[in-house]
Parts: sequence; structure tokens; C-alpha cells
Amino acid sequence: MKKVWKWRLWAKVPSVLATGMLCMMAGAHLAAHAQAKPADYPSKTVRIVVPFPPGGSMDALARQIAQALSLSWNHPVVVENRDGASGIIGLSSVAKSAPDGYTLGVVANSFVANTLLRHDMPYDAFGSFEPVSLLASVPYVLVTNASLPSSSLSEFIAYAKSHPDTLNYASGGNGTMSHLGAEMLKDAIGIKAAHIPYRGQAPALTDTVSGQVSFTMGNLPEVISHTESGKVHALAIMSNTRSPLLPNTPTLSESGFEPLNVGSWYGLVAPHKTPQAVLDHIQKSISKVLDQASFRQKLEKQGFEVVGSTPSEFEAFMHHESAIYEKVIDSAKIKVQ
Repeated sequence: MKKVWKWRLWAKVPSVLATGMLCMMAGAHLAAHAQAKPADYPSKTVRIVVPFPPGGSMDALARQIAQALSLSWNHPVVVENRDGASGIIGLSSVAKSAPDGYTLGVVANSFVANTLLRHDMPYDAFGSFEPVSLLASVPYVLVTNASLPSSSLSEFIAYAKSHPDTLNYASGGNGTMSHLGAEMLKDAIGIKAAHIPYRGQAPALTDTVSGQVSFTMGNLPEVISHTESGKVHALAIMSNTRSPLLPNTPTLSESGFEPLNVGSWYGLVAPHKTPQAVLDHIQKSISKVLDQASFRQKLEKQGFEVVGSTPSEFEAFMHHESAIYEKVIDSAKIKVQ
């Protein structure tokens, strides 16, 4: 009997009991690190490391957050792209930075998935960083290159089954959510395809558009312009409802399959032992930015779902996601070469 994926990507806490325990832990953490409000923070340029190439959803979100914080703090906040190894290279540089709040890192699903996939990690996802805030999320869209003779999900499935072992798909790297999500989709619709990892979702989408690979699980904000130009076919959105930005793209359930709520989430972290007062100041500043109606509307028009959270909520969310990813990785027998 075919297994059914019950994917609750956006659930923020696993259970009431777990939430209570995590809150107690967070309270102890706050007490241990409580300090006076950092009246002089920031006093110089703050650097936000994006561990993937420019052009992707993470990069676009980080740059908009950085610009808003620059205006709020009256100090420059710059974005630095340091891609490679599914985000490990960039985040390793963050973990090694001084814990003073002047180097921050943007993380996504792969931040916790890498810990499950690799035994050579240069950092501990839950021990080498301090969570600051969950920022936003975006759903994935199944997009195929325009050369494939399929303009609907049913046609794509029929083509895949009549051409076994000929399809391939691009992902943002081993262990990224576009990798795990594609494996879940393959299982859900019953097709086979070889995995080709890239150094980020932006170049993965670029090669899908150019016809170098058959399909990818693209972030909604990144695929819109390509679908409008006809360079790719958007066959299904991995959410419960259609997006007003892609009104003609059905959900999996509309096509007769069990729904998959799969996409990317993005959050902000700081090096371990960053003073709690600094972390609180950053989180409150981000919360104010995300609460601005004009800022939220701008992101929503790009396909982002604005989330926001406290540090303890973000930590609980990541632990919850880690448990889900572990099941997917084990079931699909995903290994990092």
C-alpha cells in the first residue's frame, strides 16, 4: 500500500507538552544570559550572510530585511553571499564569527536537514548558533522545462511513466528542501527521476528554464516570471490552496493526489553566546519591520508568507522540522555522496 505523506510544514510547535518544556528551557536560557539593553548596538555595519547564491528567494528576502533594518538602526546592514555545500560554507563562517551581533546568518530547511545527512558538519545546528527569528515561508511549485511535451500534471506523469529513467530534476543541493520535496513528490505521483544537485535553487531553476534538466521544485517568487513568459510550465503548487500569483496552477489535491504542503522557510540566527540583550534587540527590530503593513504587503506580492517569531518559538519550530525531515530522509534513503 502506497504511503501517504502528512506534511505540516508551517506548524510552529510539535505539541503542548513539547512547547511547555521548550519555554522552560528558553526561560532558563534568558535568565542565564540576561544583560542590560545594548544602548550602543548597532554602532557599526551589521553583516547578514546568505549561504546561497544571489537571485534566489532567500537572497531577495534577506536584502529587503537588511534594507529595512538599515533604515531602522541608522547603520548599514549589508548582505554577503557565501554559497556552497548546501549552505554549510556560509553558515560555518557565521558560527566562527565573533558573538557580538555584527554577523548574522539566514537559514532555511537545509540548516536542520544537513545535520541529519552529514557526519562531517563543521558546526552544530542547535549548539553553534542562537535562534533569532523565523522570517517567512514560500510554497514550492513543480515546474518543467518548456521542451517537455506536458502542459498539465497528468500529461507530465504519463510522459514520465512512458519514458522511464529518462527524467532528471534539479535541486538547490543535497539535503535542501527542494531535494527532499522532490523525493516526496516523486513518491506521491509515482514517477522516477534522477537527482542533480546545484549550489542553490536559483541556478537549479536557471538550468530547468534552459532545458538542461527536466524539472525542479521552484520557490513561488522565483518561478512567476518564467511561467508568465512560457519558459517553464507550472504544473502544481505544493500548498492547500492556489496562489493568486499563479491562479491557473492547481494544487496536488485538485489533480487527484494527497496534498503536499512543502516549501522553503527562512529564519535568522547569530553565533552562539551572542549576548541575549543583543538578540532581543535584533528580534524586536525584525518584529517591527515584519509588522509594517506596507512591508508585509510588498513581500506577499512577491509570494512570501510573512511569519515572524520569538527566538524560543523559532527553536521549537526547527526541532519539529528536524523530526519530520528525519522520516523523509530515512524513507527515501537519501544520502550525501
